[in-house]
Amino acid sequence: MNDVPPIQQYLQFRSEFMGYLYAMTRDFELAEEIYQNAAVVVIEQSKKPDTIRDFRAWAKEVIRRQALHALRAKGNAAKHTRLVSPELLDVVSSTFLEEDATAGPDQEEAGALRLCLDELTARKRNLIALRYENSASFNEISEHVGSTPAAVQRALSRIRKMLHGCMKRRLQMTEELS
Repeated sequence: MNDVPPIQQYLQFRSEFMGYLYAMTRDFELAEEIYQNAAVVVIEQSKKPDTIRDFRAWAKEVIRRQALHALRAKGNAAKHTRLVSPELLDVVSSTFLEEDATAGPDQEEAGALRLCLDELTARKRNLIALRYENSASFNEISEHVGSTPAAVQRALSRIRKMLHGCMKRRLQMTEELS
């Protein structure tokens, strides 16, 4: 058993946890708020006699639950248009929980995708978010953006091709620099 108090362990992982929270929220202030709320849970839990076998994994789960709670409470999709779905959140969570800290091909691809998504216009990011984060159908998206389902399907196809090309170029540049 680790003799380091849970809150001290929590603080030791601050940069990792904040990176995790920022990846979920894309909002530094919200990430900080969630981090503080999770710290309260860690302090409360430390008063209980239960032993925590893997503190890092346990704290990451506390943070994930606090993040989901905060994102649901916000419910302000206009302010946080790039929130991630619970399924994607689980993928991000499992990636952060992996012990291997070296960047593998999946992490490089995810980083390239993130940079490429940031290059898209707000309209294109909105289409991607509606389709892949909200699982909206082409009909639902077309009603939302005032277009036809066929036009939405073509637009998403073009965006996916753009993202693929962008990622391919970024990964190739990364490979050449290595």
